[in-house]
Amino acid sequence: MKASDVVTQLRVLLPQLTGVLTDEVSVRSLSRSGTTITATCEDDHGLELGQAVNVSGAVVPIPIDPLTRSGTVGTLVTTSDHDLTNGIAPTVEISGANEAEFNGTFVRTNVDNRRTIKFVMADSGATLATGSPVLLGAESALRDYNSLYEVTEIPSAAKFSFTSGLADPVGTIVARTNPRIASVVDVEQAVKGYTSKQPGELWLFVALGDVFASKSRANQSDAVSFQGRGAEYRQQVIQPFTVFLFVPVSDSVAGAVGRDEAEDLFRPLCQSLLFSRFGSGLGAEALGTVQFVSHGFYHYNSAVYVHAFAFQQVVDLTDVDTVGPDIDVAFRDIDLTLAFEHGTEEIASSIDLDDEPLP
Repeated sequence: MKASDVVTQLRVLLPQLTGVLTDEVSVRSLSRSGTTITATCEDDHGLELGQAVNVSGAVVPIPIDPLTRSGTVGTLVTTSDHDLTNGIAPTVEISGANEAEFNGTFVRTNVDNRRTIKFVMADSGATLATGSPVLLGAESALRDYNSLYEVTEIPSAAKFSFTSGLADPVGTIVARTNPRIASVVDVEQAVKGYTSKQPGELWLFVALGDVFASKSRANQSDAVSFQGRGAEYRQQVIQPFTVFLFVPVSDSVAGAVGRDEAEDLFRPLCQSLLFSRFGSGLGAEALGTVQFVSHGFYHYNSAVYVHAFAFQQVVDLTDVDTVGPDIDVAFRDIDLTLAFEHGTEEIASSIDLDDEPLP
């Protein structure tokens, strides 16, 4: 496992869940030309060509045609497949209708199929919506507009462009840039560097722990393992790592605000790391996933509160990670003696393998 892999994943996923670790610029509008999307920001974005930017708050609209009401039952039919199901969609959100009674969030009663949904409405007003109604928040997670993009053009200080093949989004869109996430070897040195620069922002630092073998509970000694080549070799190795949250607390009393900030970040960190598989460099790359271990206080002074989130990935050492059989030992001669059960006769044979050329 490499710390850089963990940092990269956190830089991609965390800005979709929280803006506390990035610079944030409001996006006034998005315009499309083919697959090139140009974002117009409220302020200077500070981005450079080729830099990564996270788009957050965007919702892909799915057109509805028709949108009707019969009594208290509303029915929408989307023009393309939605991804809502009865199990995960207690409500539906609609916008874009000319009639106000069709816009808003409604309690879903049934998802009839991949294009038809029924929901509860007030028994009043129009029975057929006009305008351009759309269903919001019903797109597949695999087609989510909110993601990490590479800046392909910078038309101006308040505009940047990137590539996307999805429909034009709606919503309260923000561009999140410059994620404050890095890796360290010595956390104490990171604390010194952080406090010496008069910090005012949250940072995350990823530090790898010492890798160690998991002891077998079947062993009757302190040895790690007694496995031999008589059976399939498999030994578990634990790869721990810790994510340290640095919170500036110079304006707080006793750093309590830092502890609360850590609690707010716990779920987004789990959503960004749990069940991930980071490269182990071993033969069984597909085995083992990241699991949560613990989180709690690590360090506090008058300038910074540091909180530690501990995770680990368990991977397997297998036969392909071992020395293997002694195939490099020279094999030259064979001496064979065959004795009979009765009598003293013996048949002996000596074979010099160098007499014949190797096949």
